Amino acid sequence: MQDGIKMLPGVAGYPRNQWYVAGFSREISREFTTRNILGVPVLMYRKEDGSPVALFDRCPHRGMPFSKGKLLGDAVQCGYHGMEFGADGKCSHIPSGGKTPAAMCVNSYPVVEKWEWVWIWMGDPAQADPALIPDHDELGITREGWFSEPGIHLHVAANYLLPFENLVDATHITYLHHGLIDTGNVAAHPYELRAEGDRVGTIRVFKNEPLPTMLTKTLGLAPDARVDRCLELWAYAPNLALIRISLESVDKQDMKMENHLIVALTPDGIKGTHQFAVMAANFPNPHPGRFDDLRNLLMEDVVVIEEIQQLFDRLGEGDAPEVSVRSDDIAIRIRRNIAAMISRELGSNVKAA
Repeated sequence: MQDGIKMLPGVAGYPRNQWYVAGFSREISREFTTRNILGVPVLMYRKEDGSPVALFDRCPHRGMPFSKGKLLGDAVQCGYHGMEFGADGKCSHIPSGGKTPAAMCVNSYPVVEKWEWVWIWMGDPAQADPALIPDHDELGITREGWFSEPGIHLHVAANYLLPFENLVDATHITYLHHGLIDTGNVAAHPYELRAEGDRVGTIRVFKNEPLPTMLTKTLGLAPDARVDRCLELWAYAPNLALIRISLESVDKQDMKMENHLIVALTPDGIKGTHQFAVMAANFPNPHPGRFDDLRNLLMEDVVVIEEIQQLFDRLGEGDAPEVSVRSDDIAIRIRRNIAAMISRELGSNVKAA
């Protein structure tokens, strides 16, 4: 921690002037959806024209959650005293009459619906530039000729840095996932570390290797297939992880496959995280159980991450030291990038350790 910026997994803070995924498009409708985002209760719904809305989920009159009320056209009616608030967060009607106080309003958060995700900006609305949303073509989800589909939403009862660093850490794959997505050859394999602005990644190249059953099913390959494989794990601080797998057959036939797992991470607070996982590939995926397999795989991570958070909380920061090794380079760079974002918001010149 430097100048109040904590980047220790378990208690790490997060920048607010960033776009975060609030939900899949399918999760938001004319029915109310509620979600804690960056420690704030948020109410989401769609207006009659289909556009999404995100409001602070608390009536400023006497504190009733708007989500306990109802939707009247595009306005939310509080279920306590019937006051109505528009999609802009301003009070539009007080049934009991009288002048509307200037303070009778709530935050209406900028939202952008892109592909099958709804992104939200919880910080200074004047800085909510949609161009700052990660490039969906680069991720593969809107790339021409590619196949993409929204996947699963998981909640992790842990600080967001724990699942974020887990997703871009290849060295745990061999030991935690018991051969589901490797054949015991990932943890010790050499890698290249790359940094590109706020993005940081590791690249591992495997030659003439067999693939485990889960990958052959997901990729639609024969069980005995041998391939040259490139595994890239990229962190887009502070909100997204990309796992890119590129394959070529060892006999150099016309098989060039690329599969992306993209996971958006949104803190619900200091000790909770939403994960929104999607897949994109340059080929159609025929495996009907692909998202069941993905959920089972990610849940192995979730169980361990939540145990780490629980033990951290029980011991306290002073009795839960953390010692890093060379392969943690990517995690350290993620922390530095995020700390720099928080530092800019605070208007300081902090250099994160």
